[in-house]
Amino acid sequence: MDTIFFSKARAELAGLLDKVNEDAAAIEIIRRDKPSAVLMGKDEYDSLIETIHLLSSPANAERLLRASDDIGQGRYQNVEVKTLLGA
Repeated sequence: MDTIFFSKARAELAGLLDKVNEDAAAIEIIRRDKPSAVLMGKDEYDSLIETIHLLSSPANAERLLRASDDIGQGRYQNVEVKTLLGA
C-alpha cells in the first residue's frame, strides 16, 4: 500500500482519488507521523464491506471457503442459467 503525508494528500487529492478508483489501490495517509486514515475507492470499500458481511456468519464463511477451494481444485461444472430455468 502506498503511503502519503497528509499535507501532500491534501494538495494532490484529485489525483489520489483518480488513482484509488482506477487502480483499485488504497493509500495510507500519515498525519503527525502516525498512520491516520486509508483512502480507497467507493467500489473497493463496498466490496470490502460485502465480504465482511458474507464472512461474518461462520456457517456461510465455511461454505464460501469450501466453494473457493472446490473451484481452485477444478471441482465445478459450467451450467447455463437458461438450462437451470428450463428456458
